[in-house]
Amino acid sequence: MRFLGLGTTMVVARLLTPEEIGTYAIASAIVMVMAEFRMLGASAYLIRESEIGPEKVRATLGLTILISWTLGLGILIGGFPVANFYQLPPIAGIFAILSISFFIAPYISIPMTLLAREMLFKAQFRVMFTSSVMSAITTVSLILAGCGFWSLAIGQLATPLTQFLIFCWRSPASMQLKPSFHGMKPIIGFGILNSISLLIRKATVTVPDLIIGKLGTTGDVAMFSRGLGFLEFVSQTLVMGAQPVAFPYLTKTRREGGNMATAYIQSSVLLGAVVIPVLGVASLASQPAIRLFFGDQWDAAAPIASVLAIWAIFRYSHWFARDALMAVGREGLMVIREAVPFAILVPMIIWSYPQGLQAIAKAFVVAGSVDFILTSILLRYAIRLQIHRFLLAHWSNLVTLVTCTGATWLIDKQMHLDTMPAWQAIGLLALIIPLVWIGTLAICRHTLYREIAKIIVSRVKS
Repeated sequence: MRFLGLGTTMVVARLLTPEEIGTYAIASAIVMVMAEFRMLGASAYLIRESEIGPEKVRATLGLTILISWTLGLGILIGGFPVANFYQLPPIAGIFAILSISFFIAPYISIPMTLLAREMLFKAQFRVMFTSSVMSAITTVSLILAGCGFWSLAIGQLATPLTQFLIFCWRSPASMQLKPSFHGMKPIIGFGILNSISLLIRKATVTVPDLIIGKLGTTGDVAMFSRGLGFLEFVSQTLVMGAQPVAFPYLTKTRREGGNMATAYIQSSVLLGAVVIPVLGVASLASQPAIRLFFGDQWDAAAPIASVLAIWAIFRYSHWFARDALMAVGREGLMVIREAVPFAILVPMIIWSYPQGLQAIAKAFVVAGSVDFILTSILLRYAIRLQIHRFLLAHWSNLVTLVTCTGATWLIDKQMHLDTMPAWQAIGLLALIIPLVWIGTLAICRHTLYREIAKIIVSRVKS
């Protein structure tokens, strides 16, 4: 699905101008921030509960309806003052289109959560893949028909509409269609803190668009958003396979009395073995990568992406921290962990803008380093994570980062990747860097290498 999204983005980047994409980016950034509140932690609550019955599902559905429909109405009405604030009249129409998803969200998110709770990830995948295909077809078709940035809004709406129709046809057996507005207090208590932390996490990657949109131009918004979006795509593509399993795994470890610190370190090291070296390579090869994916009109986004890759390494080193804190019931620490770096980032963006978009990217790096240090301290308090043990466990990931980025640097010095056709540069890296990566894992006797070897051996035997 991520690659389908990439394909759509590649087409969109070549068919729409940066100004058109920037206009949509401002509107969608606000809506995406609001979207984090519409579930109010209901998904995590249903997954974390040891037992759920029809009444809990109905109460969760009822709360989700109250919150989501209220937000949908607020977005529908709020589009007009926001359009006036940014002096972009189309924002009101984009808000109206995107608000529709809030009115059908309860009957999408609850079934999706129940599928995750029952570990029916294949069913989840089929729903998400089908909706992604419909969204891609809708977006590209409307752009070719000359609908401009409206195509992005309608294409975005096609995803939840498709999912809603699928769940109308077939829902999990435990799904309840009739909401209840009783017994919501436990969900609200858990959900408020959960939603606040999710809101801040989402705001970290969306608020820059809003600030730049007010201080600068829609072209600036599009360029920074493209650099940040490139890294988000790369990292989230690698994370998405592990993310749905992390919270259930850590919750199960807590229920069974296992060592949470050990489970967290193992999860982080396995994820870091993939994400951290890739981000290092992306920082050095951002120019040909962005040219390949989006075209040379986005060249100015490459230096931004190179700096932001350092921030992303800090961020993804503790990516499962939120899941660990939720698993042990420390939602308050979860909010602190998200809020402090964000509070540092926002004024730094405002201060950095006159010095250029790369200066804003450097502000992200500062906030990312604070995030890493603060998270390490909070996890030491919450799950007794020994910081030195966590860092030592990542030594092989750091070695892999050095070898992969070193190989990329040497290739660039010899072949001058920026002057080559983008497909040749990326193709060359795709042939060499994976061999360097797997070779380094083998030399370091990394846990991930052993797991890969086991899978290969079992497949050969079968």
